[in-house]
Amino acid sequence: GQFADGGILATKPYAASANYINKMSNYCASCRYNKGDRHGESACPFNTFYWDFLDRHQEKLRAQGRMNLILKSLERMDAAELNAIRQQAQHWQRQWSVKAAGDVN
Repeated sequence: GQFADGGILATKPYAASANYINKMSNYCASCRYNKGDRHGESACPFNTFYWDFLDRHQEKLRAQGRMNLILKSLERMDAAELNAIRQQAQHWQRQWSVKAAGDVN
């Protein structure tokens, strides 16, 4: 991905939530997931993984400054919702046998 080098070349990760995907394409029109949900059975996986990625990498992202506005949204997120996002992301990673960005095991 665009942040695979940890921000050396691309200082802003090329990651998108369902909101962006919906605005820039028609992929959401026939999708079974709800583009407004961040977690839960109907949540769009792009939302779950987007917020999980930002949460896991917020220290590094904050240091370079280009993501401060969106990181403020992350800071305002209720702790219970953020925990639900983390749990949902881990569930889907196990279910789909994928590793989170930055995981080496």
